[in-house]
Amino acid sequence: MSQLSVLDLPQLYTKPSAEAILETLALLTSAPPSWDYESDSAANDGSNLYTRKDNEPRAVRIDPEGVTRYLTSIVSNSLRWIQDEEVKEEIWNQASLRLSERSGRTARGDLTRQFTIPTSDGSFELSIHEPALTGDDLGLKTWAASYLLAKRLHLFHLTTQGQHNKPRVLELGSGTGLVGLAMAGLGADVVLTDLPSIYANLARNAEANASVLEQNGGTIRTGVLDWNYPRSCTLIPKSVIDTNSDGEVLSEKFPLILAADSLYSPDHPRMLVDSIVAWLSEDGSARVIVEFPYRDAYLPEIANFRQRMTVAGLQILDQGEEKGYDDWGDASKDDDGLVTCWWSCWGREVPEQNP
Repeated sequence: MSQLSVLDLPQLYTKPSAEAILETLALLTSAPPSWDYESDSAANDGSNLYTRKDNEPRAVRIDPEGVTRYLTSIVSNSLRWIQDEEVKEEIWNQASLRLSERSGRTARGDLTRQFTIPTSDGSFELSIHEPALTGDDLGLKTWAASYLLAKRLHLFHLTTQGQHNKPRVLELGSGTGLVGLAMAGLGADVVLTDLPSIYANLARNAEANASVLEQNGGTIRTGVLDWNYPRSCTLIPKSVIDTNSDGEVLSEKFPLILAADSLYSPDHPRMLVDSIVAWLSEDGSARVIVEFPYRDAYLPEIANFRQRMTVAGLQILDQGEEKGYDDWGDASKDDDGLVTCWWSCWGREVPEQNP
C-alpha cells in the first residue's frame, strides 16, 4: 500500500483548484471504524472475534504527521483565488470535518456504521446509526463489548434454521441495539429496551434493519425499561417516538436475557441484577449472556455484579475474554481504545445430586 506525505498533497501557496482541494479532503476522510479484522488467534478458533479499527481508505494511506496542521491551514485560509463562495464554504466545512474526525468520537457528528455479524453458515450486515454524542447519553454510541458479543452470539447455538418456536429474548440497556438486532438476525424474537432518552435512536435502528431481520426469520419490538423500576416495561408501537404515548405493558418473562457494557455506575450492578431477576423465566434452561469491558474504574462493578448474580441463584456456565476497540480517542492511533472484555453465560444453579 502506498503512503503519501503531507508535502505530496496540494499546497495552498500553489493556489490549487477547488476540485483538487476537495479531492484531497475526501482522501483524508477518517471513516467510521468497521472493526472487522480476523487475527491469527481468531482465525484458529473460527470465531472472527478480534477486531481493529479501519479508519482510512485502503488505496492510499496518508502519513498522519502534519495532517492536522495542513487541515488547519485550509480552514484559516481565505482561498481568494477561488471565486465561488459556496465552493469555498464547502472546502472549509470539509476541512473542519476532517479535523473533528481526528479529535475522537466525541467530536464527530451523526454517523452510521455497517457491522458484519457472523452466523453458523455465513453472515449478514446491520446498519447502526449513532447521533452526535452530547451530555451523558453513552447509550447513543456503539461500544466494543457490544460488537464482540453480537459476533459471539452464533457460537452459543441459541437458534437453528427453520426452528418453529423462536427463542424469546430480552435485551437490557440496548443502547444502539446492535446486540439485540444481531440476535434477531439469527432468527429470534427480541425485545430491545432502554431509557426514554435513548429510545428514539433505538427505534430508528430497529426500523432501519427490519427487512434484514425479517429475511433471517427474526422479529424486533422496542420498549422503555428504566432499571430504577425493574418490573415495569412498556412496549412502544412502531413509528411512535414519543415514549409518553400509550403502549403495551410487557408481562411475559424471557428464557434468554442479554446485556453488554452496562456497568458504569456503582448502582448499576444492583439495578441490572434486579432487572434480570424480574424478567428471567423460572425455566431451568433460562440463560443470561453478558459482556463487559475491563475498565479500571469499573472493575468493582463487575465484581459486584458477579456476587449479586450468585446470590440471585445464577451461576457461570461458560466464560472467556476477548479484545476489541472503542473509538473514543484519537482516531490516528492504531492502539487507541483497545480494551479487554469479559463475556459470560449464566444459568440457574443445579442442585447437587445425592449419591
